[in-house]
Amino acid sequence: MSRVSLGCYSFAILAASGVISVAFAQDGSRDLATFFSGHLSAAGTFQNHFDGSTRGVRVDVHGAPGPRGFKLIEDTVYSDGEKHRSLWTFSKVAEGQYIGEGTDLIGFAKVQAQGDGIEIVYRAHVTTKDGKIHDLDFKQTYIFNQSGTADYRVKVSFLFVPVGDACMTLRKLPY
Repeated sequence: MSRVSLGCYSFAILAASGVISVAFAQDGSRDLATFFSGHLSAAGTFQNHFDGSTRGVRVDVHGAPGPRGFKLIEDTVYSDGEKHRSLWTFSKVAEGQYIGEGTDLIGFAKVQAQGDGIEIVYRAHVTTKDGKIHDLDFKQTYIFNQSGTADYRVKVSFLFVPVGDACMTLRKLPY
């Protein structure tokens, strides 16, 4: 099992969502594989409610469409120097709906695209800096702006008790 922080899993999918900018807000097709293709970047902060700490985070993602969905390679760097790399695969199950697979996930990530936003829900094994493993629940919400960016919020909980949240801004970059 890889060693990660409370915020790692939330950023793999959130970073990818930055690709779905103006086009997602205006296009009713909800073809996430098309929108997730390319290079994108996310930056913001992660607030750990457990110890009161806040860390800056930057995520670089490269996405490519596949036969039934899309794949993402995500590199996360925190302001304290911690780094993490993740590989995610998303498969389309219905119009505007995908399931995601990734390292340390418990089951699948469920993705629902609706209106000008996306909601992603999943559970993952997360190893904290002190070596303890916790099964945490993640709920991510993305709202896409006409400016070509997305506002992102993730809520992390343990047995329904909030343990952290993140706020980020997502942008598509030229390849």
